[in-house]
Amino acid sequence: MWGDTMNYEYYKIFYYVGKHKNISKAATELHSSQPAVSRVVQSMESELGCKLFVRNKNGVEFTKEGETLFEYVRIAQSQLNKGEEEVMQAVNAESGTVYVGTTVTALYGFLYDVMDEFRMQHPGIKIKINTGSSNGTVEKLKNGIFDIAFVSSPCKIPAQLNARNVGVFSDILIAGNKFTGLKGRTISLKEVSRYPFVSVRHSMQLRQFIDDFFAANNITVSPDIEADSADLLTPLIAHNFGIGFVPEDMARAAMQRGEVFKVQTEKEMPQRCIYMVTDPGHPHTNASRELSRAISRRLTNKNQ
Repeated sequence: MWGDTMNYEYYKIFYYVGKHKNISKAATELHSSQPAVSRVVQSMESELGCKLFVRNKNGVEFTKEGETLFEYVRIAQSQLNKGEEEVMQAVNAESGTVYVGTTVTALYGFLYDVMDEFRMQHPGIKIKINTGSSNGTVEKLKNGIFDIAFVSSPCKIPAQLNARNVGVFSDILIAGNKFTGLKGRTISLKEVSRYPFVSVRHSMQLRQFIDDFFAANNITVSPDIEADSADLLTPLIAHNFGIGFVPEDMARAAMQRGEVFKVQTEKEMPQRCIYMVTDPGHPHTNASRELSRAISRRLTNKNQ
């Protein structure tokens, strides 16, 4: 429970200090003074009996206790901001903001085209997009950070969420022009494993999918270069760091420019799915409902 001196304003100030990791920047956004913001932080630390921040040369960093508190305050502040926007814009369905969480793969494979069309039809609606892993994006949707999420398989979608398959895509093996000897050939997965290999880091779903695909064929592949995002794979491969599997939509432009080319393999990776996920337990804004309807119409028209 909040103490006698702790109220929403204190948590709001704490949120902005944590957001910027800088007391001066937080004070500017809050239209307050740096000493006033510092006093509030000190009061919170005194009330809670622990340090929330430690100073560094760039501003401040969370303590373990501060980081734990911030995760809860961030969710609450996000919900308050969204609620305020919804009330202010409820009178006009052609305004508002949609908070979208997506994987980079879903962004390239589905969302870019949808956003193009939606923005032309609803120019007054703002869209805020945040990218992340499939599981991380689903978790933020559950916490009310996003209105809608778009994730790519493989991923874990809890039963209480609504998930709709909105598309399928393929991962293809590509190579840069240093490996022109592979052009026009069909190679085995065993031969793939002999080349320098580019992939995403081990904790990511795409990496697990690739590893499982090779393991199912009794082959182990060990990446020479690991990236922390799927959209870095094509540039790395175009610069001849190795060959690698990439979602086809993310490689198409580079293939058209002649920077990379597709390598045919004896066994192709299984197709993957893109899901639109919503949480029926959280209220939906007018703007998010408009986006959901636009996607439903697009899918209906596509299937006719």
